[in-house]
Amino acid sequence: MSAPGGSASPSPSASPSASPSASSSAGPKTPGRTSSRCGGFPNASCTGVPPGVALAKYAGPCVITAANFVVNGKQVNCDLDVRAPNVVIENSKINGLVYLDSDNASSANWSLTLQDSEVDGGAQQRAVVSTGNVTVLRSNIHGGITPVQCDEHNRSCTVQDSWLHGQYMPDGVDWHLGGFLSNGGGNIKLIHNTIVCDHPVNNAGGGCTGDVNFIPNFAPIHGALVQNNYLGANMDASFSTYGGEKSTSQFPHSDHMVYRDNVFQRGANRKGSAYGPVTGFNVNGPGNQWTNNRWEDGGAVPPDN
Repeated sequence: MSAPGGSASPSPSASPSASPSASSSAGPKTPGRTSSRCGGFPNASCTGVPPGVALAKYAGPCVITAANFVVNGKQVNCDLDVRAPNVVIENSKINGLVYLDSDNASSANWSLTLQDSEVDGGAQQRAVVSTGNVTVLRSNIHGGITPVQCDEHNRSCTVQDSWLHGQYMPDGVDWHLGGFLSNGGGNIKLIHNTIVCDHPVNNAGGGCTGDVNFIPNFAPIHGALVQNNYLGANMDASFSTYGGEKSTSQFPHSDHMVYRDNVFQRGANRKGSAYGPVTGFNVNGPGNQWTNNRWEDGGAVPPDN
């Protein structure tokens, strides 16, 4: 099990192995607000490549440097490195990572929209979609150590109507997995997604930190909206969500952390994870709000102080 407060920061790729299946988890049946394709919370039936789209082999660049570049209806078999403004990936299947390096000094002008697509990060010890200036819509993202990561130099990070799940980890390693991760930054919006870290603990004690992990390792988190999401249960995870406080960090406090109208799956121990649904949320922090977050059976989920 990942230690509470662990970080899932990118690190060198792991040795290749079998990729996780895109259908390894059925997704929740709990109803939520309707999106453009889902009658409830997102799952395999309403995320990823829409039915009827025939994919052609992608023959374009794996490093994208042209502004307004569009990848549409393609099967991509490489990591896509985005280094340009207004890049769009849609109706496509990517067998690899999608990466926009927000630490790069030129990245202030770069941006990516990923929509109606499936991204399989496979057997890599990295986040599948990272590290910022990204909008993810109606997409199925799995593999890697965390499906989406946005960090301290991110300008804008929105994930909506998407399914984040199916992390990868071999035996013999102590990796920290998650559903969504931010190590710092702001302007983050997670709206109407299904987010779960569903990998079991392995033989070396590696496993899931949580579903949604705001852990200010490199900077405070100044502004995150977590609204109308379904957070899946995993008894091998530490907590379902980390809310932006970390007393041992150089940046221990975050602000304007808003959790609203989220549904937490209880799981076998009725706590959502090994220790409970939430840790590190400061109800007294500037701009912080914890409103109408509930268990799937309707009971209130209280914040952690």
